[in-house]
This record gives sequence, C-alpha cells and structure tokens, in this order.
Amino acid sequence: MATEIIVRPWQCIGCSTCALTCSLAHHGVFDTGRANIRICRDEFAGTFELRFSSTCNGCKQCARVCPSGALQLVDVPGKKEREVSSR
Repeated sequence: MATEIIVRPWQCIGCSTCALTCSLAHHGVFDTGRANIRICRDEFAGTFELRFSSTCNGCKQCARVCPSGALQLVDVPGKKEREVSSR
C-alpha cells in the first residue's frame, strides 16, 4: 500500500523539525536553509505556510517526524508506492 503526505498548515507550530530532519537526511547537517521544505511565517496572522522545493525526492521523513500533525502520512488503498505522488 502506498502512502501520501497530507499537509495541514493550520496545525503547524513552526518548530522546523521537518526542515531540520530533511537537511540532516539529505545533506548531513542541521540547516533549514538546505532543506527541501520551507516553513514561511505570516507574522501578522500568526500562521505558517509549508512549501516543498522542486528538489524534494518524496522520502517523507518530514511527515514521519512532525510533532503537530501538520504533515501526516496516510495510506492510499489500491495504489502501489510508485503510482502515487509523493507530495
């Protein structure tokens, strides 16, 4: 069964755990600037927007570590992993 990432930006707490995990997994360093996901804060509204770069390979590590549920993995019944979009 395949999994997909569900993005719920209203649940984001801005902790950057997803971005730090991404940069560590792919570049070996804790550096949000090198991550394939960006957390953009709207200072006025106090909300966050999550953006994936075009270099994201769909490894889903960000969703596995998200503590707030802003990024979640869900099973997609009847699909094989390679048939499902990773973002």
